[in-house]
Amino acid sequence: MLRALLYALAAAASIGATALVMAPAQWVASAVARATEDHILLAEASGSAWRGRASVVLSPGPDGGIARISLPESLSWQLSPWRLLAGTVDLTLTHPSALLRPLQLRADLSGRIELLATTVRLPATVLAGLGAPFNTIRPGGLISLAWQRLEIHRGSLQGDLVGEWQFATSALTTVAPFGHYRLLAEGGFPGTRLKLSTLSGPLELTGDGTIDKGGTVKFAGRARTLPSVDASTRAQLAGMVLLLGPRDGDSAILSIGH
Repeated sequence: MLRALLYALAAAASIGATALVMAPAQWVASAVARATEDHILLAEASGSAWRGRASVVLSPGPDGGIARISLPESLSWQLSPWRLLAGTVDLTLTHPSALLRPLQLRADLSGRIELLATTVRLPATVLAGLGAPFNTIRPGGLISLAWQRLEIHRGSLQGDLVGEWQFATSALTTVAPFGHYRLLAEGGFPGTRLKLSTLSGPLELTGDGTIDKGGTVKFAGRARTLPSVDASTRAQLAGMVLLLGPRDGDSAILSIGH
């Protein structure tokens, strides 16, 4: 009787494990949609929850002034069900254009999450979904976010982030592109230090700021057309500079949280 019960339990466990491994990729798509409030959608998901692929559709939101953005090519994922049963999340994401290298995520039962080095690259139009001032600027070009290693645990983050805006364009000016910009976020969180700099282009954006424990961003900077820029380009950028903030001489003051 005992032997029969053990066989039955083993068979049930085997069937349960097989069903878990064969869980459809649509489960992942539904979970991602709920977790991101439909801002990130996985379309045409195929495979299983543990090894699958899908097209990525970004929905910035009504404030962005744009409907949805479909990324070219498919996102692939691989999640170990056996390590998950042991209490460890071991996830690898791969995308030919949005990820410079596969994104490896590790998490444990303590809630600690580790993200290994990669660079995420997306169309700059997704920034419009963040609201002001991006929904006014309506940016174009390419944005990227890079890190060497990030660790998230109990509301804190360790590691530095480097964001860039390349081939920058805007609905506010016909100058295209008008610059290449870099934003450094150093010191982890809380206590993040921000530094904005211009790598190239006729429109210079600079500034410094912080993100405090409550998540409040304080930033102060300037926008100006470089003195060496020709009169025609300067005139085409003038309207955009005026809309970025209050005038101070030949510059516009950039201010958040002040």
